[in-house]
Amino acid sequence: MNLSGVWDWSFFWDTFGFILRTVANFLMILVAIIAVGMLLKVVIRAVREGRGG
Repeated sequence: MNLSGVWDWSFFWDTFGFILRTVANFLMILVAIIAVGMLLKVVIRAVREGRGG
């Protein structure tokens, strides 16, 4: 049974690319916020260990 004609793959990939381009900006902002938070956590831990030890 050949189902290749059931799906319009070019439309699917065009829509997927559009959604990906739209969401990518917000995803990059989220990743940047998480990365800055992790960096601040490391810096704060290093400062605490430097003062305490």
